[in-house]
Amino acid sequence: MKNKTKIIATIGPKVANELALKKLFAAGMNIARLNGSHNNLDWHAKVIKLIKKTLPDCPILLDIPGKKIRTTKLLIDKKFKKNDTLILTTLNGFNGEQKISITSRDLHLYLSKGDIVFADDGTLKFKVLRINKKDIYLKAFSSGVLKSSKGINVPHVRFKGKLVTSRDISMINFAIKNKVDFIGISFVESAKHINDIKKLIKNNIPQIVAKIENQIGLDNLEEITDSADAIMIDRGDLSTETNIQTLAVNQKKIIKKAIEFSKPVIVATEMLDNMISKPYPTKAEVLDISNSVLDGASATMLSGETAVGDYPIEAIKVMSEISEVTVSDKYE
Repeated sequence: MKNKTKIIATIGPKVANELALKKLFAAGMNIARLNGSHNNLDWHAKVIKLIKKTLPDCPILLDIPGKKIRTTKLLIDKKFKKNDTLILTTLNGFNGEQKISITSRDLHLYLSKGDIVFADDGTLKFKVLRINKKDIYLKAFSSGVLKSSKGINVPHVRFKGKLVTSRDISMINFAIKNKVDFIGISFVESAKHINDIKKLIKNNIPQIVAKIENQIGLDNLEEITDSADAIMIDRGDLSTETNIQTLAVNQKKIIKKAIEFSKPVIVATEMLDNMISKPYPTKAEVLDISNSVLDGASATMLSGETAVGDYPIEAIKVMSEISEVTVSDKYE
C-alpha cells in the first residue's frame, strides 16, 4: 500500500477482547490508544496485557489527563433544558442527581459571574451565574445531556499550579511499568513541560506525544515541537480553548511546523463522528480525512468511533480506504 498515514484507534470496553482487536488490526489499525481519563488503572493494565498478547507488533499509546478537567463518574446522565441551572462542584462525591463533581479541586477559585464554560468538546455551553463556596452555578444555553468523564473547558482562563501534577506522575509511572510505547501529554504549554516529563521517564521509551490543545500551546508551538517526540492536534479542546473558526488554519499551521521539525503529527477528534451511530461517513468527514492526509498528517485518530461506537471495524476500514485513495496515482 502506498498509504503511509497511520491509523490510531482508541480501545474501549466494546473492543477490548481478542477477536475485536484482531479485526481492528486487520482492518488497518496501526496503533492502539488507551484514554487514561476513562476506566481505572487496573482495567488499563489488563487491556495493555491483552493487546501485547494479541497484537505483539502493535504499538500502544496511553493518553494521560494532565490538567484536563472532566466530570467524574455519574450515577445518572444529567439531562437539562435551555436556561436550566446546573451545579458543578469541586467537592468529591456528587453523582449528578443534585450536583456534578468534577476532577478539579480548585476551578471555583478561577471563575467569576458571567464566565463561559464549555463541556463535551464544546458541544455544551453554559454561563456562570454565581459561585457559592465550591459550587459553580451554570445556566444552560441550550438543551442537552452532560455525561460521566466529559471534558470541561474555560477558554482563556489560566490555571496556576505545577506543570506536572501528582496524578501525571502516577500515570507516567504506570506507563513505564506497563511498557507502553507512547504517552500523550494533555495541554502541553512549553518545552519545560516536556523536559520535566522526560526527567521522570529517564529513558527513550515511552516517547512523548505533545497534545496541542490551547492558545499557550499554539503560542509556544515551535519549542514544543522541537522538544516532543510527536505532536497531536486535539481538535476538541483546541476549538473550545481558542476559536472554532480558526481550527482549520491552526491545524494546517501545526502540521506544517511538525513537518519542518521532522516530527510525526496526529490529527484527532471527530474524524468519523457520524460512524459512532451510523455505518457510513458524512461527505465533510471524507474531506476532513483526505485534507489531513494531503497536508502531511503522519496519522489520523479515531476516538469514540472505535471506543464506544456501533461500527468500530467499519470506521477503521473507511478511514484506511479514504487515506489510500487520497494518495493513489489514479487521482494525482
